[in-house]
Amino acid sequence: MSRNGRITIIFLIILLGIAFIYLIWPKTEDAKPRTAIGSVSLPKVEITTNVSVEQAIQNRRSIRRYTNQSLSLQDISQLMWAAQGITDPETKFRTVPSGGRTFPLEVYIIVGKNSVNGLDEGLYHYIPQNHSLEKLLNGDLREQFAKLSNSQMWIKNAPVNIIIAGNYGKMIDKYKDEKLSIRFVDMEAGHAGQNIYLEAEARNLATVAIGSFYEEQAEDFLNLPPDESILYSYPVGHPAKS
Repeated sequence: MSRNGRITIIFLIILLGIAFIYLIWPKTEDAKPRTAIGSVSLPKVEITTNVSVEQAIQNRRSIRRYTNQSLSLQDISQLMWAAQGITDPETKFRTVPSGGRTFPLEVYIIVGKNSVNGLDEGLYHYIPQNHSLEKLLNGDLREQFAKLSNSQMWIKNAPVNIIIAGNYGKMIDKYKDEKLSIRFVDMEAGHAGQNIYLEAEARNLATVAIGSFYEEQAEDFLNLPPDESILYSYPVGHPAKS
């Protein structure tokens, strides 16, 4: 075989190898945009309350039993702001620290039927930039979400369920180190969760952190973008007497 023939064969083998690697390499799913079917502006956040930070920390408890009493739109405003609200319009800093100002968290809320005064049942997504909610899905989704959360039925009984999702890819793009990035996102979800606890306590509400669910099924049920993972959920309501 001539020298040119051998070079051609080697070149073809290299091309075949590249094609094979391309075919088996995991493909990144294109992020699907959220489709809003409505929007709600939230009331202005109340910064001053009669409960000190120390009192809220002292009294914070995980509570799984709630009354049927509806929440107010002001309650929702406070809880959304506590989880991910913007506290400085110029710097865009939020209520929780974020590694590299990446802000990889997204906050959703499932609202039950007749559970919030001034808010229809359905799934909503919080928009920190203008302190509003965009509605994504209609219907009372609490029972099915409870079943997808390992049948923790206090989720069904709570008027609302706050869901914290994280986009690990955003943090990995920033820091490149996957283990470090995952840690940062998980830590940030914890910061947001504690804020939800303390805000609930300050408003005489109750909640509990939920970290157990069938992840892929729950994310599909809520039609979340493929680059977001559910990290936590928080059923919130007025505490029932023991």
